[in-house]
Amino acid sequence: MKRINILLAATMLIMVAACKEEILGPTGDGNAPAPVTNTLVENLPGAAKISYTLPKDPNLLYVKAVYEINGVKMEERASYFNNNLTVQGFGDTRERDVVLYAVSRNEKPSEAVTVKVKPLPPAIEDIYNSLVVINTFGGINVTYKNIYKAKVVIEVLLDSAGEWRSLDAEYTELQQGDFSSRGLPPVERTFGLFVRDRWNNRSDTLTIKRTPVPEELLPAPTYKRNAWPIPQRAPLPASGLPMVSPGNLSSWTFDKMFNDIISSGDGFHTNEKLDQPIWLPFDLGRTTKLSRYKIWQRQAGYIYNHGNPHRWELWGSNNPTDTSSWVLLGSYVMAKPSGGESPGAETSQDADVAAAGQEYDFLVSAPAVRYVAWKNIDSWGNIGGEKGFFHLTEMKIWGQRQ
Repeated sequence: MKRINILLAATMLIMVAACKEEILGPTGDGNAPAPVTNTLVENLPGAAKISYTLPKDPNLLYVKAVYEINGVKMEERASYFNNNLTVQGFGDTRERDVVLYAVSRNEKPSEAVTVKVKPLPPAIEDIYNSLVVINTFGGINVTYKNIYKAKVVIEVLLDSAGEWRSLDAEYTELQQGDFSSRGLPPVERTFGLFVRDRWNNRSDTLTIKRTPVPEELLPAPTYKRNAWPIPQRAPLPASGLPMVSPGNLSSWTFDKMFNDIISSGDGFHTNEKLDQPIWLPFDLGRTTKLSRYKIWQRQAGYIYNHGNPHRWELWGSNNPTDTSSWVLLGSYVMAKPSGGESPGAETSQDADVAAAGQEYDFLVSAPAVRYVAWKNIDSWGNIGGEKGFFHLTEMKIWGQRQ
């Protein structure tokens, strides 16, 4: 019994000790550290890298830089494990001050050390200087280069009765790319373009006159199942067997993809368990210079999932029985506005975009063609899989008849 009482007493002491509140406070001697020394500046595009020697002080926690961007006070920090930091967001090449402080574990700053930085031209200037604008169907096509892969917005303005109004905005961090702004009649218009970064720095505005190329909404094409040999273009089915045109599942026929009904229960649906990629050939009826197309996924309960397309290509020809005549009209990957590639996991923004339809451009350089084949490389429900199926509820295609 005595032994049990001793064990109980020891247990109670442990429990009491565990229940005591642990009070944490700042460490160190409470003094501010010495300032950094031997500063060295490397000017960068829209930024500057500042190197320094840290004070030999065990109380040092970090170094901070204080500076201004467009009248807003900015702060950049680097821990005591580093001997440099980078200040960024400058929209021009003016010389300016950056103030450095060594900061203790008690959040006490050292004396200020001021360094002069003179950033190189920012990325927005390089992007602005690379802009090339050409006429395209219903508007303009803009190409750009972004060698620093900066996160920027390319704003497109339209002159409306002597005042600028926003027409389009391209958000990008690609090293190079292009986009089109459409929806305009074929009359000469004045466009304005400028580049903006996340610190709200803006380039000059490029003003240019362009005349959109006329386009029309094409009538429904005709499905051409097994009417001609499908072109063999990588990626090929894992089976290695020749591709065949897919049949349709039940009442989900090809023509329902062009009947102006957007519903989960209406559209085109291939047979299931087909070798991927899946080829869907059709006839436009006349040779056409294709401009763009818009697709609507199978809706509620299926968006970004099931047989809705994830990665695909479009190919065209004017002599479909000659497999060497087929040319690439465009390569595409469906992206969620919210990011990520998890099938079926979508935000309200993802759902809104799917409901409104998703528009894609044909390659500007692609020739006019009469025959088109949709090559469905994979769908959201079987990304990268060897077997799968494909469905859409609606498609619309625009171009210029030849």
